[in-house]
Amino acid sequence: FFGESPVGVWLRESQVWFPLFEMLHLAALAVLLGSIVLLNARFFGMGLRRESVAEVADDLAPWTRLSLVVMAVSGFMLFCAKAPDLGGMDLPVFLTKMGLIVAGVGFHSAVQVPLARKGITGTGRLAAAASLLIWFGAAVVGLSLEFL
Repeated sequence: FFGESPVGVWLRESQVWFPLFEMLHLAALAVLLGSIVLLNARFFGMGLRRESVAEVADDLAPWTRLSLVVMAVSGFMLFCAKAPDLGGMDLPVFLTKMGLIVAGVGFHSAVQVPLARKGITGTGRLAAAASLLIWFGAAVVGLSLEFL
């Protein structure tokens, strides 16, 4: 359905817009992972020590949200263009990537931010390790789609 939509066909056939959406998606991924790494580094006591974990979480929240929105929009556009190619091994890998992203957003919102706001760093370190595994797992799985 999406692959045969006018948007999907237009992007798939474009030599300009598809790469631009892909670059936008990867730039947003870099911002997202950067904000996640900074918050997790603060939980581990590495860097940004002049600010509390809560302050770091609050300072990074707009960047995290913005990057997620940009990734969702650009990702949907890329999905429309690539939908016809998501057969065979690609579909389970794509679904794994999406599952990890949903898990990452849920974990960040339901676990990490509340721990940060309460200033809990002990459990926060364990949460930071889990967060890094989830997000970098999503990034690696997503990038692997390019090589299947």
